[in-house]
Amino acid sequence: MKLLLVVAYFVPEIGSAAHIYFDLAKAFVGRGHEVHVITSYPREFNLSKSDVGKEFPKDETIDGIHVHRCKHNVTRDNMVLRGMEHFRLPYYYLRAYQRLNRKFDACLIYIPPLPLYYFARAIKKFYGIPSVLNYQDFHPQELTDVDVLKNGLLIKIMEYIERQSYKNADFITVLSEGGIDYIASRGGDISKIEHIYNGCTILDSYGSPKSRDFKRREGIEDKILISYAGILSPFQGLDNILNAAEELVSHKDIVFYIVGGGLIKDHLAKRIKDEDISNVKILPLQPREEYLNIINSSDISLVSLDERMMAPCIPGKLVNLMAMGQPIIAIVPDDSETARLIRSAKGGIVVPPGKRGELINAILDMCTHSKSSKIYGENGRFFLDKNMNLNKTVLKYEQIFASINGTVF
Repeated sequence: MKLLLVVAYFVPEIGSAAHIYFDLAKAFVGRGHEVHVITSYPREFNLSKSDVGKEFPKDETIDGIHVHRCKHNVTRDNMVLRGMEHFRLPYYYLRAYQRLNRKFDACLIYIPPLPLYYFARAIKKFYGIPSVLNYQDFHPQELTDVDVLKNGLLIKIMEYIERQSYKNADFITVLSEGGIDYIASRGGDISKIEHIYNGCTILDSYGSPKSRDFKRREGIEDKILISYAGILSPFQGLDNILNAAEELVSHKDIVFYIVGGGLIKDHLAKRIKDEDISNVKILPLQPREEYLNIINSSDISLVSLDERMMAPCIPGKLVNLMAMGQPIIAIVPDDSETARLIRSAKGGIVVPPGKRGELINAILDMCTHSKSSKIYGENGRFFLDKNMNLNKTVLKYEQIFASINGTVF
């Protein structure tokens, strides 16, 4: 097949979206498909230090993937300007598509940003190309949950776009069973919605000595390393981690590392300094190899969501944690999709946000019972191989592409 993937973030950018679709695109190429990706030009705040300042071609081929980048104004910290950027993306990407002058059998679109629905609508109307809308998060629900989006008129506009995208999509994929019910309750055709986890391949190299030397380089080989690696935003409820760490300062054998970038990084750094939370260290965004090294070197990995986050989402980092056999403590609402997944996989402990005592007990329990923690990690790897295997994900998408294209594959 000739496949078009559309995603706002792609390598060399760092982050789950970029690498989820990079891995997926490579898997499609490996199956013999011709794959093109339309994306934005790399943003410096999403790059590793070694890539900052580099020039990247607008068009290049990476591992058999034909990548087409669009230059446009970008911002990270101003939510209003960022929202405006999202509404312009369909226009930029449509122009990039028109320059390709190619016909595709199907298009797969990573959402959010939600306005990319209009790109799907345009290529269907003018070029007859069907699209699969892959909802990784649900906007505006998640934005209103944590009070990031408060403007009543803008909320109504976003809710209208959301309902139109569900109603008119050729097909929709979501990360959880709860996502199916969520979309169906908002007008989506349940026969055109499928639950597909983000795919991942368990690599033996994750367990090699070279990929787990972070503790040695940091001089903390004698410590228990607890890490959170991911976006630092209001959606994550990361103050819960600092609250627990503050109570555990006297445990000299336990250290916390928070790795990533985002809107609340300065807030976290200020709390650490002002409250002298000496057992926590913040590191900036890391290249993928180092990100995996940090996870692989950790004794416990944390997943965290704000208690108000009730949309049926699953953090992208969870796949990597399970692939590397990490015991997980999930600081998430008790009835969230993430909590259900952790319990189904038997891959860790779920602690509701705000339950400081329970979180501290969970940390100390894992630190004390390393054999039990190892079992959590093994369970997670087994669940991933059974349910989140990248090869299985690709096969599911092939069948969906064939169905919306009216062909047999």
